[in-house]
Amino acid sequence: MPKILNYPLASFQKSLEVAEAADSLGGICNIETCAQKLNKKVSGGFMTIISSAQKYGLIEAAKGTITVTEVFKLIKHSYTEGEKNSLLRKAFLSPQVFYDIYQRFIGRELPINLLEKIMIREFGVDENVAGRVSGYFVDGLKDFGLIDSNNVIISEENEPIQRKEVSVQEPVEKYIQAEVKKVGSINSDIELNDMDNGFTIHIYGPRLNNKIKIEEEDDLLIVEAILNKIKKALKGADNQS
Repeated sequence: MPKILNYPLASFQKSLEVAEAADSLGGICNIETCAQKLNKKVSGGFMTIISSAQKYGLIEAAKGTITVTEVFKLIKHSYTEGEKNSLLRKAFLSPQVFYDIYQRFIGRELPINLLEKIMIREFGVDENVAGRVSGYFVDGLKDFGLIDSNNVIISEENEPIQRKEVSVQEPVEKYIQAEVKKVGSINSDIELNDMDNGFTIHIYGPRLNNKIKIEEEDDLLIVEAILNKIKKALKGADNQS
């Protein structure tokens, strides 16, 4: 089972608007007053934005009262635009799902076409909202300059990053074997069959039986996702022993 981590159900920009409204009301206010400030009603949708603003670390909410956090105050009182942008990026990456996926793909192309499935299978995001959550993640990356025109994730500090990818000269089986080696000794078997129009990888073991046809590099992301599940299962077994 994937580990269920926290994730927002509203965009960072809408969450920031709630924090800014609360700040304009003295930094602490009740939910109804904040909603009125934004010309909104206290509805399920508005409460979802409040919950998301908490996950981004911009506000605290308890007993019907909203309070802006020290994180928001630092953003508001930044000395420079550079400092402000850095703090905004850190707040955007506060939700664990966003942070983990960002860290995983630094220097690599983000598989946007598979992102929704990765969130569901590896991070326990509800499939009914995964599309929405993945959209908020990608939009935030673009807003804060954390993804380039080739969908490669760049470092938060904007340092030059060498893109990690499988060389076209490097056999695909070498890449798979390297990934398997990183997993360690597992109670599963992996078969790699060279086909005329690609490769077929068969991974099977306890409660695991997957055949993946590899015809292009993006197909390796599915293999990587399965290997990550095996890693998590091993860590769980180690913790129980």
